[in-house]
Amino acid sequence: MPCSLNGVSDLTWLRLYIYLIYIRLYNINNTLHQRRLSDASESEDRRRHPDRRAGGKLSGGDYRYPSWQEQNIQYLARFVFLMLGIGFFNFTDGIEPTLWSNTQLNTAFAIYFIAQTLLCMHAARQHVCPTRYHIAMWIDIAAASISVLNDPYAIPPSLLVYIMIVLGNGMRYGMRLFAVSLVGCFSAAMIVLTLRYVLSGAEISPGLIFLNLFGGIILVYSYVLMGRIEHSRNELEQSSNIDTLTGLMNRRALQDIASAMFLRLQNNPQKFVLLFADLDKFKVVNDELGHAAGDLVLREFARIVHRSIRESDVAARYGGDEFIIILEDTTLDHARLIAERIQKQVVHWSDENEINFSVTFGLGEAPTHGDNFEHLLDQVDKALYRSKSTHTGGGLAVVGKATQHTA
Repeated sequence: MPCSLNGVSDLTWLRLYIYLIYIRLYNINNTLHQRRLSDASESEDRRRHPDRRAGGKLSGGDYRYPSWQEQNIQYLARFVFLMLGIGFFNFTDGIEPTLWSNTQLNTAFAIYFIAQTLLCMHAARQHVCPTRYHIAMWIDIAAASISVLNDPYAIPPSLLVYIMIVLGNGMRYGMRLFAVSLVGCFSAAMIVLTLRYVLSGAEISPGLIFLNLFGGIILVYSYVLMGRIEHSRNELEQSSNIDTLTGLMNRRALQDIASAMFLRLQNNPQKFVLLFADLDKFKVVNDELGHAAGDLVLREFARIVHRSIRESDVAARYGGDEFIIILEDTTLDHARLIAERIQKQVVHWSDENEINFSVTFGLGEAPTHGDNFEHLLDQVDKALYRSKSTHTGGGLAVVGKATQHTA
């Protein structure tokens, strides 16, 4: 078996690298597990619902949609690994590709650079694109396979790149891409190693068999471990996204999910409607009946909203006595009907409980009245203010249209 630094075998170094990766994964899992236990002890009384009316998962399905900044870091890491590969095969004494010429290998590296640069430019314009995630991952696997195939060492250290591909994609994009990258990298490694030893005529050593088995176990274990980490992360997100008084989403969660919805508008022209609700005479309720009555009003209004919209819709307490509802795949006319139905239920409950308050709505459509959350909310807020300034309560105003009084 060939030896490297100070007579220590390549296999020993590779075992050490894999062991260090294992220790790092274990520490990540242990840290998140402790955070989850701590958070759970502080939030046992919080309401949890499986739908977005009360702060469900923001990522959607088995995918995560990282920010452009996070994706940019991944592309920078890709280019760093590319430079390392170019330096290894071109500027290291005694290193020559085993199957390809340097020209062929550098051509492959150039194609990789061009492909990932184009994908990076696409990501800068369109942040959410699962198809791009998959394409970039398979290009990574292809480039890693070419490097392993041409690695002159009997036990190629470039195999570690497969582990980086699996962890890099799984930790960024969720468990679905983690599973795909795991299967893809493991299959590619088996095929490439088989080709190396078939084409070279060398025997498959027990050390190589051990390396393959150990590497496969590490990757499978990392998948299970990341599943636990993802579960812990989802629980942490869930507990931090709920308004404890009303059980609806809080402002932070609303901003996250609204931003994701506007990103999806880049691919999907499907419109949605934003309703901005402001409780009328709420300060009077607090001043005359006390904060307990005010809290009761907020909780009851949240229940009315929860009963009036679909599980796929979004409802959040924006602050104080202000609430925001986002209705997907809905027209302004239908959203107006929902707002009127909520207003009627509020009036009915107010009369029954002898607590005098009502609700005023402002309505706007995305992207018609705003191509981002802040712009749309500003337009709807102006419509809401116009309604409250012309009515004592129970008004309803659509951006750009006359105000109507419904209560």
